[in-house]
Amino acid sequence: MKRYDFTVVGTAATVSILHVNQMPECGKSTPVFGGSLTEYSNGGMGLNICAGLARLGEAVYPVLTYADHRQHDFLHAFAREYHMPENGIQDPPEKARGTTIMIQNAEKNHMTLITEYAHRLPGSTFYGVQEMKPEFFRDSRYVVLTAPMAMNTQPAIDAIRASGTPLALSMRKDPNALPHEKLAQLLELSTVIFANETETAFLCEEFGLKEIRDLFQNEKLQILVETLGAEGSRVYYRDGGQICQTQACAVRPQCAEPETVGAGDGYVCGFLYGLVHGRSVHECALLGGALSSFVLEKEGSITNLPTEAQLLARYETIRRDD
Repeated sequence: MKRYDFTVVGTAATVSILHVNQMPECGKSTPVFGGSLTEYSNGGMGLNICAGLARLGEAVYPVLTYADHRQHDFLHAFAREYHMPENGIQDPPEKARGTTIMIQNAEKNHMTLITEYAHRLPGSTFYGVQEMKPEFFRDSRYVVLTAPMAMNTQPAIDAIRASGTPLALSMRKDPNALPHEKLAQLLELSTVIFANETETAFLCEEFGLKEIRDLFQNEKLQILVETLGAEGSRVYYRDGGQICQTQACAVRPQCAEPETVGAGDGYVCGFLYGLVHGRSVHECALLGGALSSFVLEKEGSITNLPTEAQLLARYETIRRDD
């Protein structure tokens, strides 16, 4: 019996969202109609997934780095609230202020600017490489990895490989954190892969695949999830000697104007929750869509995460209509 359901490897971030009508263009002033650079919410893909799973009652081991020291008190208080180990959280120097600026237009499309990024690249000593200790991985049912700081990618790969713990890769198109050779290693290690349409197209082009199902040439791979935004999700999965496919509809949020930041991470949490609770692949996809719908209802990627009871209540509603 494993002590933890998930070890989550990735980053936390402070996120400032600026609302514009149209995306910036060179030589043209861009009015900002909401948001501020001095105000931020807590987010980041690693934190989003930790928070979503913990809120559902899963036992989570966070292995996180972060670039803005202003998050220190929040992150450690968050870990204590959900009875998570704190020794996998690597604190930055007190002067660190690397933050994420998201520019969002009226159609809810995003442009992301990551400040102080040079400090995160291999060779920089500002944050330091995080030691990926065996204890982070050996007592978990799954490792979930989303784009870590670039200098931590190879140590994480090596530690995951050494642990033998199944890997769920939440794909990100980030040539610094996930360059070709390291991404290839992660794909070979993965039992579950989550990617959106842009990311699956990228994987096909990057690795010369005729179609995304070709990733199942890796015998470790059991499930490949392609999220489709408002069209829901498509899931490929191994069933004996066959590669099967199922599709789940999107779940409508209970609000007039959805907020899309963090919705993909929410889907990952709902799907993985279903997976460790023995649900079918199709049920997992519905749970992913259901959790994502909560995230869409409020600005901020972790501000409206459901409890297990809330998730299952919404899931039962959509399952009857599926």
